Amino acid sequence: MNRSRFLKSLAAAMLAVLVCGAWAVPFARAVAPTAPAHADSTPIIYYYTEGCSECQAVEQYLDALSTKYDFYLYKKVDSLDAAGAKVRSALDTAYGVPDAQRGVAPTIFVGNKVFIREPAIKAGLEQALKSSTPALDQHLLDAEAVAEKGGGKEPTDLFKTFSILTVIGAGLLDGINPCAFATLIFFISYLIMRSKSRRDILFVGLAFAVGVFLAYLAAGMGLYQIVSRVPWFFALSKWFYLAIGIFAAVIAVLSVRDAWRARHGDLGDMTLQLPERNKGMIHKLIRGQARTGFVATSAFLVAFPVSLFEFMCTGQTYLPTIVLIFSQNILKQRAALFLILYNLLFILPLVLITVIAFLGVTSDHLVTWLKRNATAVKVATAILFVALAAFLILRALTLFGVIR
Repeated sequence: MNRSRFLKSLAAAMLAVLVCGAWAVPFARAVAPTAPAHADSTPIIYYYTEGCSECQAVEQYLDALSTKYDFYLYKKVDSLDAAGAKVRSALDTAYGVPDAQRGVAPTIFVGNKVFIREPAIKAGLEQALKSSTPALDQHLLDAEAVAEKGGGKEPTDLFKTFSILTVIGAGLLDGINPCAFATLIFFISYLIMRSKSRRDILFVGLAFAVGVFLAYLAAGMGLYQIVSRVPWFFALSKWFYLAIGIFAAVIAVLSVRDAWRARHGDLGDMTLQLPERNKGMIHKLIRGQARTGFVATSAFLVAFPVSLFEFMCTGQTYLPTIVLIFSQNILKQRAALFLILYNLLFILPLVLITVIAFLGVTSDHLVTWLKRNATAVKVATAILFVALAAFLILRALTLFGVIR
C-alpha cells in the first residue's frame, strides 16, 4: 500500500471514530423518579454524588428497606447538578440544615426530617418511615414545590464559571504551548517554501487545521468514552481523580521549571516537549507531503498522523481537562459541546498563524514571538494545572470522606 492510500485509509478510520464517538458520548444521566406503589406511599428525596462510596452504601440500604416499607423515590438528584443544587439550597434552608452540612451528599429528605451522610441515614431513616403520615408526606411535597418555585441562591454559579473558563483556557494554552507551536512553525515554513501563492498557503493551512481539529476531537471522544463507560470506573473514581490531580500537580511543577529555563533562553532543554523521535516523524510526514505538491487534500490527511505523534505532548493538558468535564455535571451535560469548544480553541493559533503567513509574515518572526513569549505561556500553563490539580484532589478527598 503506497503512502497516499495509507493516509486516506487512516483518515477514513479516524473520521469513523469521530462519528461513532459523537453519537456515543453520554450526557448526564437523568434518573426518573420511581412511581408510588400506592396512594399512601411515602415519598423521599435523595441527593447523591456519582462515584461516592457512601452513596452506594445508602442505595443498598434503601433497597433493603424497600422490602419492609412502602416508600418511593420522589426525586433522585445529583448534588453537582446546577438546577438540583439550587433547589437543594432552598430545601436546606427550609429544613434548617447547618451551614457546614448544606449541599453534602448523601442526603435524604423525608417528611419533616433530613438525614445527612450514611451514619445519620442508617440511624434515623427507618424510624422516619415507620412514623410516616399523609400529613408529613405532604409536608415534604409542599416544601419541594416551594423550593422548585422560589429556587434560592445557586451555589454552583461561581464554580460553573470557573469550570467553563478553565476549559477555554486549557484549549488556548494547549494550542500555543511550545511543543505544539514548534510544529506549527515548521508546517508554515514548508507552506511558504512550497506554495506558489498566498492563496495556496491559506487553503492548505486551513485544510491542515480542519484535519487537526477532527483528529483531536476524535481522540477526545475516545478518551471520554474510556472515562465514562468503563463499568468499574465509579468504584475507582476517587482514586482516578486523585491520580489525575497528582499528575496535574507534577505538570504544574515542571511547567514552572520550563518557564525558568525559557526565561534564561534555554528553550531546547524544556522538560515538557515532544521527544526528538516524534519531532523527526512529524517533520518527515510534512516534508513527504510537501514533495507531492502539498495540496489541501494532502495537508488534511497528514494532519491525522501528525496529531497522533504530537499527542504525547498536548495530551498532558487534554486528559485532565476531559476528566474535569466528566467530574462536573454542569459540564458533563454538554460534554460534546465542550470538547468541540476546546478543540476549536486548540486550532485557533494554527488558523491565526496561517492567516499571518498569508499576509506575508515569515516563520522567523514566529520563532522570535515564541522565544519572547515562551515564559509567559509556561507560567499560564502552570497556573492552569495548579487549578486543575486543586480541584481534582479536593474532589477525590471529598469522595474519600476526608473533607466533609
